[in-house]
Amino acid sequence: MTDDTTPDVASEPEERQRAWPLTAIVLAIVFGLLFAWFLYQAIGNLVNVPPAYEQVGYGDRIPWGILLAGVGLPVVLFAGAAWLGIRRSLSQRVILFAAGLGATAATSFSLYVASAYLVSLG
Repeated sequence: MTDDTTPDVASEPEERQRAWPLTAIVLAIVFGLLFAWFLYQAIGNLVNVPPAYEQVGYGDRIPWGILLAGVGLPVVLFAGAAWLGIRRSLSQRVILFAAGLGATAATSFSLYVASAYLVSLG
């Protein structure tokens, strides 16, 4: 008898699944641009709001915490969505990025409202 051994398909190592396939990278770039718009607005506010407050006499009421939170939040939420999306399906990544973008938009709007409220006090 001959010793014909054929390699078993199950014994071959599985092809490693990439953490970020091409479609996920394109998705991250598209959502990254949307998150970047909120970051651009927040940086513009951080640069332009303090001089505007000082011109109208509200120099002591500049909401620094709100302005800094507006800059940091889009970055943190995008990074969180990207990190949570590792090794997930494309549809799950879309949901994570969309939820992060929605949270960014909602908090951006609430930061504007809180800033206006702080100015109106007094």
